[in-house]
Amino acid sequence: MVLPRFRRATGRLLALLGLLSVPLLPARAAEAVFPPAGAIGLVPPAGMTPAKSFAGFEHPSGASIVIVAMPAEAYGQLTDKFTPDSLRATGFAAVGAAEALPVAGGEGRVLRGSQSARGIAYTKWVAVVRGGDGTGLVTVQVPEAARGQVPNQAVEAALGTIAFRSPGSVADQIAAMPYAVGDLAGFRPVRTLMGNTLLLTDGPKDVDPEGTQTLVIVAPSLGKAPVAAGQQSAFARKALSTLREVRDIAVTDESRTTDGGAVLIRLRATGKDVRSGRKAGVSQTIRFEGKTYLRVIGLAGADRPDALARVERVAASVIPR
Repeated sequence: MVLPRFRRATGRLLALLGLLSVPLLPARAAEAVFPPAGAIGLVPPAGMTPAKSFAGFEHPSGASIVIVAMPAEAYGQLTDKFTPDSLRATGFAAVGAAEALPVAGGEGRVLRGSQSARGIAYTKWVAVVRGGDGTGLVTVQVPEAARGQVPNQAVEAALGTIAFRSPGSVADQIAAMPYAVGDLAGFRPVRTLMGNTLLLTDGPKDVDPEGTQTLVIVAPSLGKAPVAAGQQSAFARKALSTLREVRDIAVTDESRTTDGGAVLIRLRATGKDVRSGRKAGVSQTIRFEGKTYLRVIGLAGADRPDALARVERVAASVIPR
């Protein structure tokens, strides 16, 4: 979904409760940096550069800023559940309640806390912001061991520079993806997420809460966590079991192929669509290559095996850039 044309000046810097107030004029004078074709940007902390595999910024220490752009109506839905209790289920341990985050011409809320993943402890910020007709979810993670390289004060300053602009077209956003799709197999691009995830469908609806249309999701891994040789099948089956859109998943077919140095695991499965309650067919192809993987998922009615075959055409045509 392409948001209407809208441009925002860089946000005001702020000194938040519990932090010393210091002059931050260099950050104020800098221009916000936007992901390619993205609608939301900011002035990143020193040492952070635009990420290659997602919309946001990364640091050699493992610190990251992930930006997700959404329609304006998403703001109320997000802030209604933007509490420490609601986010605790994700593993995020917030310290204190959400606080206001000033955004030039808009508004925002921010939670601060910590989270552990893969044995690494992170200091974490989660912010929900809106400006004009856009909403954004901005997540910052800094490994505890790297707080000297990306200090809290620098993160707080960066959050104060969040800015909005008119995004590029869906075609521009697809062109900026970290992979190329050679064959859309008749599916229609709906939107992109996080600068790395592409949603496709085969019907007229952009939003399909009843699950009447085939849905295709193309998404790479965010980090570099290699799957050991011989473990790709087990990883693929576990990933398939995490689909929230389908329950009672039963694998009906599996294939393994290679493409140069890449290993491709394709699974076919059946299950029940949680949106419609109808029987569903699922296709998942994961391309494992080096320290990363790329996943293509297709969900269709059980009476649409042709749709799943088209999903697999998409999967066969996806090549990392």
